[in-house]
Amino acid sequence: NAGKDSAIIVFGKLEITGTVKERVIIKGRENTQWKGISFYSGSKGEITGSDILDAKTALTILAADVSVGSSLIKGSKTGAYLANEAISEFNGVRFESNQVGIAAELKSRSQITGCTFVQNKVGIGVASGALPQIINNRFQENEFGIQVRQRFPGVIQGNVLVKNDVGIRLYQNGPDTVVEKNLFLENRQSAVVAESFSSPKIMNNRIKGGRFGIFASQFSSPVIRNNSLSRLEEAIHLNKKNVSVIRDNVLSRSDVGIFFDFSSYPVVKNNFFDRNSKHIKLGRFQSSHWEASAGSKKYIMANASRIGSRNPRLAESSDDFPETIDATGNLWDKKTLREIDQKGPDANISTLFDGYDLNEVTYEGFGDKKYRIDRIRYVPMLSDPEEKIGLLDWNGEEDELKAP
Repeated sequence: NAGKDSAIIVFGKLEITGTVKERVIIKGRENTQWKGISFYSGSKGEITGSDILDAKTALTILAADVSVGSSLIKGSKTGAYLANEAISEFNGVRFESNQVGIAAELKSRSQITGCTFVQNKVGIGVASGALPQIINNRFQENEFGIQVRQRFPGVIQGNVLVKNDVGIRLYQNGPDTVVEKNLFLENRQSAVVAESFSSPKIMNNRIKGGRFGIFASQFSSPVIRNNSLSRLEEAIHLNKKNVSVIRDNVLSRSDVGIFFDFSSYPVVKNNFFDRNSKHIKLGRFQSSHWEASAGSKKYIMANASRIGSRNPRLAESSDDFPETIDATGNLWDKKTLREIDQKGPDANISTLFDGYDLNEVTYEGFGDKKYRIDRIRYVPMLSDPEEKIGLLDWNGEEDELKAP
């Protein structure tokens, strides 16, 4: 048992070896929080079969080389802090009830595989040039499973994220951030959030249950391809000048397939919209009539420049506003096809919510002038997909992944 101000400081090499039956347990005395184990520049460590409990920072790894396996890190402010080009490996480690499970920054390099993150505020936090490999882990009942701030030229792959408030939050990420082949189940608020001028690739994931599948806000425009999104309040939510590419996805059995607002004009092609209450829904600020009259592009680009945006697609946004959303070249379910056949190519379709349903609005700060809400163009449509729609090379089942 460690006292309140106790710490283990390593400048050489530390080995802690326990087994499944004979654990090495290091914890604070009488429920006090001790300082933890710190590895400094040039040191090494191998920790297995250990329970490190109730520390301020259970493991601090600074320019050191440390591997941790088959262990428990619980009840700490930070489970593992990685910085200053630290090299580390975590395999089969359980991070439970910490403020942050792993905090990686300052060009640290780590392999995080086969680990479990349960009931932390943040499972893994990444910032300041850190490059962890986050592969085949489980994130369950955390506030944020994974949170990545600023550029992250890496892949988040093969993870299972269940009943978190937010599965993955991406902040100011560029197109070299890839979220691929993960399973998201019943994440309460969002499976993936991309915000503040982010443009990641979100590909080949299965997202089921919860409020939002993919929530792109604050001028973010992810590439969204070959995903399966189902049983959500809104499968994809896009706002504030969104110019995403949304292709080859299956959007099914949700209240809303794609929601557009605040002058969002993404590419929406070769998707299958299946048994959603509304396949596409436009918000009251989705008005190219307003854009043509007032315009927001200069304002948006000035803000993007100010914060050093990593979203190159913003500059590609159009200056022409045809007062329509282009949803041509997609596949519609049987109900929608029957209605299109009955009503024709320019009509109020019940599974599409647009200017037919909400015609003109006024905006605070823009006087009494009324602005028209856009309408959705839904034909020509596809009878057969141009490319493979939905998941690639897996069925979206948990037992296909290697997460614990």
